[in-house]
Amino acid sequence: MLHRFSIVYLLIFIPLISFSQDDPAEVKFGDITTADRQLTVAPGDSSADAYVLYDLLDMSLVLDPTGSPMLKEKRHRRVKLLRESSFDHADVELGYYRKSQGITGLKAIIHLPDGGVKKLGKSDFIREHLNEDYDTYKFTFPNVAEGAIIEYTYTKTSDGITIPARYYFQEDIPVRWAEYRASIPAYFNYVSLGNASNYTINEVDVVNRRFGNGNAPHREIRWAYGDLPAYDEQPYVNNFSDYIPQVRFQLQSVAYPNQPVQEIFTNWKETTKDLDLRSDFGKIYRHKSNYGKVWKAVEPLLADAASKTDEAVILYNFVAGKISWNGQYSWLVENTPNKVFEAAEGSSGEKSMMLLALLREAGIDAHPLILPLRDGGTPLELYPLMAQFDHLMVLANISGKLTIMDPNDVSRPPGLPRVKALNHRAFVADPDNPHWIDIIVPRASQVVMANVALDEEGLAEVDIQSRLQSYFAFNGRNQIKEMEQDFELPIVEDVVEVFPEAELLSHEIKDAAEVSGPLSMDLKLQVPMGQAIDDYLYLQPILCPVLEKGLVDVEERIYPVDFAYPWQQRYITSIAIPDGFAVEELPQSVRLRSEDNTLQCVFAAAEKPDRTISINFTVTLDRTVYQPGEYAGLRDMFRRIIEMQESTIVLKRAK
Repeated sequence: MLHRFSIVYLLIFIPLISFSQDDPAEVKFGDITTADRQLTVAPGDSSADAYVLYDLLDMSLVLDPTGSPMLKEKRHRRVKLLRESSFDHADVELGYYRKSQGITGLKAIIHLPDGGVKKLGKSDFIREHLNEDYDTYKFTFPNVAEGAIIEYTYTKTSDGITIPARYYFQEDIPVRWAEYRASIPAYFNYVSLGNASNYTINEVDVVNRRFGNGNAPHREIRWAYGDLPAYDEQPYVNNFSDYIPQVRFQLQSVAYPNQPVQEIFTNWKETTKDLDLRSDFGKIYRHKSNYGKVWKAVEPLLADAASKTDEAVILYNFVAGKISWNGQYSWLVENTPNKVFEAAEGSSGEKSMMLLALLREAGIDAHPLILPLRDGGTPLELYPLMAQFDHLMVLANISGKLTIMDPNDVSRPPGLPRVKALNHRAFVADPDNPHWIDIIVPRASQVVMANVALDEEGLAEVDIQSRLQSYFAFNGRNQIKEMEQDFELPIVEDVVEVFPEAELLSHEIKDAAEVSGPLSMDLKLQVPMGQAIDDYLYLQPILCPVLEKGLVDVEERIYPVDFAYPWQQRYITSIAIPDGFAVEELPQSVRLRSEDNTLQCVFAAAEKPDRTISINFTVTLDRTVYQPGEYAGLRDMFRRIIEMQESTIVLKRAK
């Protein structure tokens, strides 16, 4: 029986250059046309530095010599290098999971502009160990030159058939032809979670083919696009890959003839129950034998805790401070908390798993919280696609308050997950109550108070008091740790971006000894804030910009605007008017609100009796994601905010 495929599509409108590209049903490796060799510019995009002539991923599901199903994914790629800036395409890395995957049939060739050809030999393909789990093949095409065409092909095999490779049709350079093929025996029911539509080629047939010792009906898929433009880069974008046309499969069930259906993933409740029984997930934190040594080490630290909140903070700081992060993200774990404790190092998932076990042992209600990271894809909630998850955190009920805990850095307290984890939604893998929650974090705030003493040439001595909280404080502390020169300090870096000739005269970090909480600094700078022309002095009063100009560079937004976390930035300054000058013109005071009141801006400028000018510039953002359809209204607000941060005060010399 042929099992029906469930197809889920999100309609995407792709600005196609044309549909003039003929169907290249079969492209022979190494066979280059004279026209392609002589091509000097990508049709429809004269600015492109490279051009994908052909890209194919051909997936098939076959039986290995032992009779077990395996994936074979053949890739054939051909790219035209049009400019020197494209030569990085000639450095290729092909990674694979050593325990269950392999790469065979690797061939590569470069077609030179003068008609020459250079094939790479076996010694040119270098295999390296990336880490304990992954290997990679690396190779570099020789004799690269403008006009050269690089081409390579290989087959990746995999014992894991649950999730075939994700395939993207569109790239950051124009694509002449991109194609996905699949041959899937009817016994295997895959759900499609891709988002592509209006293909140039859209063929799905049922054909009898050899499978094992006999024949079986196969689902034969051929999806292709011709003449795709390079995708547009836009600022403040998260999960960019969601909006690129793609193929994404996950195995839902297997049904061999005369055998019961084997469900792979059914629904969230059943899937969560299965997770709870896994030795790399639920069993880890539920059995004290896996974390007993850690508990013995940390239990004495809880003796002086006055509340469950104190206990939770102690346990969080213990894991965040004692266990180094190895740089790997995971939601499943390879090592028990005891082993991680002995090594004093672990993945993001192993650190969170340790904290989860300790919290529960201390009598604090806590559950695993799994999610895809930012830029890893918008969480898919309708179907239990487990391949989407990258990271594990902890959701704890601490004294009646639900708190997200992501124990990587003691300078980032409980309730403040790492920024990469702010993907808006996360799944609570509680077998008794599996559910999705919003990732809600406190508003980050930055207050800058500046006193400006201005001379008649526009050079100013500026005393700044600043206070950063939440993510601004955490990011500021990291910036201080990593900086090599003083002008890389928080706030100072922003001032230098606007006024490159500014100089830092002195600074004091008041909360340098603190590991979390607000970050306060006193700064003294010399800044060329004004320009003297004849009898006038033109002064730019805003030292610290709030929004990037790129946010309003486009008339139409293709992707949502995503700010990661809510924030407020306040800039308050008092400017002493130089002797002999008077105010000629002040910027207009303005108050702006978005229709839903989630974005607000106040700009107030006033001349005071003590011959000072006061500026109050405050922008508050309480909503983090705005859809493309909302962009037109927001764009006008963003533009006005950017105009405010670039506003000018005009002073005139008194006669």
